[in-house]
Amino acid sequence: MHDAVMFKGSRDGIRLIINQSVEFGYILNQLKAKLDEAADFFTAGTTVKVPAALSFLNGEQREELAGLLAHYGLQCAECNETYAPEEELEVPEHVPAQLERHVHETLIVPRTLRGGQKLIHDGSVIIDGDVNPGAEVIAGGNITILGTCRGVAHAGAYGNEEATITAKRLIASQLRIAGLIARAPDYLDISTYVETARIDNHHIIIEPATLGEE
Repeated sequence: MHDAVMFKGSRDGIRLIINQSVEFGYILNQLKAKLDEAADFFTAGTTVKVPAALSFLNGEQREELAGLLAHYGLQCAECNETYAPEEELEVPEHVPAQLERHVHETLIVPRTLRGGQKLIHDGSVIIDGDVNPGAEVIAGGNITILGTCRGVAHAGAYGNEEATITAKRLIASQLRIAGLIARAPDYLDISTYVETARIDNHHIIIEPATLGEE
């Protein structure tokens, strides 16, 4: 069964795509589960556009959806656009080894990157999955991984030393921020909290992530 909900990055912000063939109660349950997983990664006050809100949901359902998003500090914006659920929510089994370079500000990737896959993006990247050994993520902005990072992560690729790399388990084979390179030590494999890599005094340091920051 395809996902009932999925966050997608676009040129004008974050959208919540809803599979209109799924029962509303299941949609809310899956949305809550995804928000629980990503609680440390969304900035409070972020606006989430919901293209299906006006065409698919009734008034009470829209209120429930907005209330759930508000509980996690997100603002719901309804809009008239609609999307075909199969086209938007299906995650292909095969992803090319070299993904095309995107130009949007934030890219949300709803899948794990497997070994041999390489993602290049001009802005920030949020990966709803893992970055496996042999996979590589290169971003002009921040990199946020909602799972484990065991591959290569390069944030601030165009010289942005303020960029960060955040993951639930940050045990990358290589970390790069701007022109600096580091490797996460092996002991991080047992970490039980979200961590962020950033530049401090010309060195890459790894520390507990601050809630509400990307």
